[in-house]
Amino acid sequence: MTDSGAPSDRTEDSAQSNLRSLVLLCYVLFLLGFVNGLTTLVGVVIAYVKRRDAAGTVWQSHFDNLILVFWVIVAVLLIVMISLPISLVSLGVWVSGHFVWPAFSALALPMLIMMFAVPILLIWFLYRIIRGLVHASENRPY
Repeated sequence: MTDSGAPSDRTEDSAQSNLRSLVLLCYVLFLLGFVNGLTTLVGVVIAYVKRRDAAGTVWQSHFDNLILVFWVIVAVLLIVMISLPISLVSLGVWVSGHFVWPAFSALALPMLIMMFAVPILLIWFLYRIIRGLVHASENRPY
């Protein structure tokens, strides 16, 4: 008769299963964060805490992906928040009590860039999260 596995093998399988569950949870939290934003913070905290435990496993690439997606989204949103007021002010100017729309202002350029960059960023976000969710459900690295 053969033993079904040494105790260390069962512990390792349990740890792998736990990491898989946490990765799937983080991806779901990120998807929910697409709507509310707050669950993404919980997901990235879990990813940072468990990344060291996942070192050398399939799940490390998933935690790294989640952290990358979070910081790219934060960086782009900060740029948008900083440049949006400047762009909005530059779109129109008050001249002797009347709001005049200029033909073009160089300060309006960030607004034009955001009109294209934000939808592309949202598609990239959904692609990275859904692809990671599919790979994690199949026990594959990101």
